Amino acid sequence: MKTLLSITDKDINGSTKLSSAKPRIAVGVVLFDNDNNIAISHISNWGIHMLPGGGVDDGEDFIVAAKREMWEEAGCNCEIIAEIGKTYENRGADDWVQEKYHYLAKVVGEKGELHLENYEIASGTTVCWYPLEQAMQIIGRQQHEDTYRWDFLKRRDIAVLKEVIGMIQGAGI
Repeated sequence: MKTLLSITDKDINGSTKLSSAKPRIAVGVVLFDNDNNIAISHISNWGIHMLPGGGVDDGEDFIVAAKREMWEEAGCNCEIIAEIGKTYENRGADDWVQEKYHYLAKVVGEKGELHLENYEIASGTTVCWYPLEQAMQIIGRQQHEDTYRWDFLKRRDIAVLKEVIGMIQGAGI
């Protein structure tokens, strides 16, 4: 899978500090519904929007993990259409590393209730559905007092959405 973005503290705050932590392996999905809107997770306690996804369990296949995460965070089954690419984050100040594998998918069947973990419920996680360009604007303009972490998130998700726009324009997906 091609690398869309590698981001470190140097890109955010100029620091050359790198983490040597074992990478968290995660998946993310740009999930389209039948109205051509995409799923965006809204975490109300933090006041942010982000692409849905999450960690891959030990031994879990990435596609299986992506489908599981959409069941949990978007409340629906999905079909994976294509690989988008991977992102790499090295947050030296947090001593945290993540490799995230991103997929393009479409909703299969009906949307239903979310199947969130307790910490996601406690953080006020919901799903919103927006046209692709509007979702990119919402993610790109959000502000948060913890600019360090949210700058990583915004750059990652915007890079993924830009790639999806290119895929759609280039291949007529």
